[in-house]
Amino acid sequence: IPPDVRVIRTRFINVKRHLAIRGSYPSFLAIPDRWIGWWPWAVVAGRRIIKEESVDLVYSTSPHATAHLIALELSRRSRIRWVADFRDPWYEEPPETGTTRLAHFAARQLERLVVGHADRMVASTGRLRDALATRYPWKPRGKFVAIPNGYDEDDFARAVGPTRPSSDELLIVHAGSISADFRDPRPLLEAVRRAGETGLVDPGRIRIRFLGGGPFGESPEMKQAIEEGGLTSRVEFLPRVPYGAALAALSEAGVLLLLQASADTVDLVPAKLFEYLRTRRPVLAMVPEGATGEVLRDVGGGWMVDPADSNRLRDTIVAAYQAWASGNLDSLTADPSALEKFSRE
Repeated sequence: IPPDVRVIRTRFINVKRHLAIRGSYPSFLAIPDRWIGWWPWAVVAGRRIIKEESVDLVYSTSPHATAHLIALELSRRSRIRWVADFRDPWYEEPPETGTTRLAHFAARQLERLVVGHADRMVASTGRLRDALATRYPWKPRGKFVAIPNGYDEDDFARAVGPTRPSSDELLIVHAGSISADFRDPRPLLEAVRRAGETGLVDPGRIRIRFLGGGPFGESPEMKQAIEEGGLTSRVEFLPRVPYGAALAALSEAGVLLLLQASADTVDLVPAKLFEYLRTRRPVLAMVPEGATGEVLRDVGGGWMVDPADSNRLRDTIVAAYQAWASGNLDSLTADPSALEKFSRE
């Protein structure tokens, strides 16, 4: 956080932590989310700031949706203009598995309230912007704006300079958490095994590195998949590291791995993709058709494969391996001029 940015911290109630009994709590206490217990203190602090200082704009970003309800109260009481920024959809149709009827109904009503009062709605992709505009056709189309995620050139200037991929092994790196539901690397492990059966790939010269993968890396499911793929010595899990060190670790890769396979992420593009592309390494995006694929087609920079398409995933591993073996990985990176439009400047 830049030193000239003032941060005011308040008390809060985390429903899951403070109100649960033996790990359980009534779901209605967490509407719209478990941070609703931040609302009263944040509103008091916000009103005090508005009273004491010259405030031009209230800006809220989600998740978590509680932030929008705080901004709604501040904007409504002070009559200050308000921008509501949606990094992700507030709710899904049909509802996500496990969502109660009450929570889904409340989400729809509260989102409508936010859209009705905010002066501008910002979405992180054009698809999400269009989805919101379509949901509220009685609102002016110009109220809904898309500002995509991107990369910060200064971050890369401070990171360790790029290195050339190793000629000894093809290093595939994934940064961030993995999970069984929507960031599942097991199809990749199976694809590497099957690529080896073609005779065109030597799995012994492929290393797969997960940086900050989290507990799923140690799960029985992952261990079984690694063993069945014959990749016990070729898969490694490293702990989380500071952001600058993570960018430096990405530059050591031959190929960068992006995992995003749930239906609710089709309209979203993770910020990590732009950082991957700016690292000047080709990206293997295991994603269904959607917004991420649109970016890759726009700027180049690798492969988009639906993780459910096992044959295409196997063939992509073969193509990536052969490009590495022939020293042609650099020809598969993103077009710098096309990528520049995603600079945060």
